[in-house]
Amino acid sequence: MSDTPPSQTIVLSPFDRAMGAIYIRKVFGFGFDDSSLRTEAISALSQGLLTTIKQHPIAAATIELVRGQAPIALAHPDPSTIELNPPIFVVKELSAEDFTYSYQQLCRQGAPPSKMKKEILSSLPEHPQPGEICPALGLQITFIEGGLMLCFAFHHTIFDGAASTTFLNAFGANVTARRSPEDVVVNEDAVHRLPIQVTATPPDLSTFPEYDFSNIPLPTPSSRESTSRILTFTTAKLAALRSDVLNTLYINANSKHIPFLTDCLGGLLWVSILRARQDRVPLRKITNWAIAVNARTRLNPRLRTEVSGNAVVHTLATAEVFEVVSEELTIDVFEIAVAASRIRHAVDAVGDAYIRKRVALFSSVRDPAEIAMASKRALDMPNTGLDFSDWREHGADVEFGIPGADSSKPDWVRKTWSANEGAINILPRKGGRAGAADREVLLALNAEDMEEVCSVLEDGGWVSRVVE
Repeated sequence: MSDTPPSQTIVLSPFDRAMGAIYIRKVFGFGFDDSSLRTEAISALSQGLLTTIKQHPIAAATIELVRGQAPIALAHPDPSTIELNPPIFVVKELSAEDFTYSYQQLCRQGAPPSKMKKEILSSLPEHPQPGEICPALGLQITFIEGGLMLCFAFHHTIFDGAASTTFLNAFGANVTARRSPEDVVVNEDAVHRLPIQVTATPPDLSTFPEYDFSNIPLPTPSSRESTSRILTFTTAKLAALRSDVLNTLYINANSKHIPFLTDCLGGLLWVSILRARQDRVPLRKITNWAIAVNARTRLNPRLRTEVSGNAVVHTLATAEVFEVVSEELTIDVFEIAVAASRIRHAVDAVGDAYIRKRVALFSSVRDPAEIAMASKRALDMPNTGLDFSDWREHGADVEFGIPGADSSKPDWVRKTWSANEGAINILPRKGGRAGAADREVLLALNAEDMEEVCSVLEDGGWVSRVVE
């Protein structure tokens, strides 16, 4: 962790305070056959990082966690002079003994989650702890036989998914154009935190269904063994599912709250996972599907998508378990339709008033760690709850332009290994929200539930591939 004492405190927004103080790590894979070009690639990437940090000076900040209160973010006195030392910038060259897969083997196996170990691929493998001074960003370049992997670690106090993608787009453009810090100016959108006004009156904590601020114990894992797998869904199969869902709901073009394709995918997963858990979850119990929503375009007035920092709220789709789980041996489209409809209603409910009420909440809680605990308590991910994030637009289409790489865009994007039971991510996708590319879903469950979910989805022809 960095010991450099920056000079100026950065005012964190209420959104920033509410985020868990963790690192979000994304791994980008590229074929790279000519080892003689490694030095040139490293030079281009290091210069691109320096240049992008000058454009986005918040990336040069350091963050200190303080037990019982909000983190302290400190600006670097001159981001253009930051030294690219570990852990901000690290290069590793792994032998076959260090990393048993060649890049080609890794790709043939589907870039398995189990091979994305943060201890090997990330310069910042541990989450920040109180009292530590941590950088806002770290980049590790890892060369293996026939390939390279870029692992970015973004401090969640500074970056949400949209902010990190803005940084990645700028980084890719700078590397591709071989720009140096002298070629760019500071991006004004990257300087200002979100301009949200805070109300003076703290809200009633009991009015937020996605949080439980009581003193009941936090949920415990349902078993000692959790795992993570990537499930691939074809666009054609999901389009057919959506058509069936709309027919089941008798929805026409003039209807409100029409489920999107992603809502139908969410409904399918929600139903499948609850079926696997039904032996330990009563039918009259409330089940929740939590959705992370980008607030930038839902505020009034809207914020520019490039505005830095965090701007995420969560909304809950809810149902009683019996509404989405039947006694039928196969998954019924009616159950999926109910779940998809609840998801779409929950997302559509997120508007300006909804967001500003959450801003007031985030501002009123003295210790932000309580917000994360309240979310875990309300959601109960090992049993009745699931936590969904959509990363489709988070970097799969970035043109990195790395010298020596087989392609400008990454072959795939992954998270480092995590098995947080009940977490669901749609991974970054070529084309983002458009196009015909498959959807890869990273799913974390206990081992027994995972086997049952994968078996049901494979037997039903819902998934085309499962990678562990």
